[in-house]
Amino acid sequence: MFIQAFPAGPIETNAFLVGDEASGQAIAIDAPGDVTADLIDAARAAGLTIGLIVLTHHHWDHVLDAPALKAATGAPIAAHPESAPLLASPAPPAMPIPVQVPAITPDRLLRDGDTVSVGRYTFRVLHTPGHAPGQISLYEPDAAVLFGGDTLFADGFGRVDLPGASVEQTVATMRRLLQLPDHVTVYPGHGQATTIGAERGWLTRLVDRR
Repeated sequence: MFIQAFPAGPIETNAFLVGDEASGQAIAIDAPGDVTADLIDAARAAGLTIGLIVLTHHHWDHVLDAPALKAATGAPIAAHPESAPLLASPAPPAMPIPVQVPAITPDRLLRDGDTVSVGRYTFRVLHTPGHAPGQISLYEPDAAVLFGGDTLFADGFGRVDLPGASVEQTVATMRRLLQLPDHVTVYPGHGQATTIGAERGWLTRLVDRR
């Protein structure tokens, strides 16, 4: 599996180019500001064609370049149904930001249990709310990878003090992630990759307290 991360935008949000080099198929996961040119250049260099743009959730730092990336590639935008109204009519963020948040209408809705095919790989959509109501993760069991947006970081998880966030949903999501094998690599929306095994200790303590 081809995986390349692109930290971009005002707060270094990760976009990912994920592809199957044998088939030349690829997807982009999240689209922070000013990432379009880098994604397209990387895809071209790897012989990949971006066929889908998956937004893990609606927060501004993950979606700023989605319209530009769609225009440049012709790829449809996919998101969870609960993200759709928030993407189409973005509310002012909880804190001042130096950019205008675009209105986005997803072309495809991804629900829990749906699949996203990338050549020989089949990603399962997991609805992983808590940080945002429509947050999703993409899990490929054969490759043992999880792309979770702001669901899970090394030593932490996405903020739960934002509009629409929920401590209870976060704990339920973490309980679900604990069902994944230790060797699964987690590619988060910010920072470096980790594994389920590396996070299992504190995750277990978190859910046991609930």
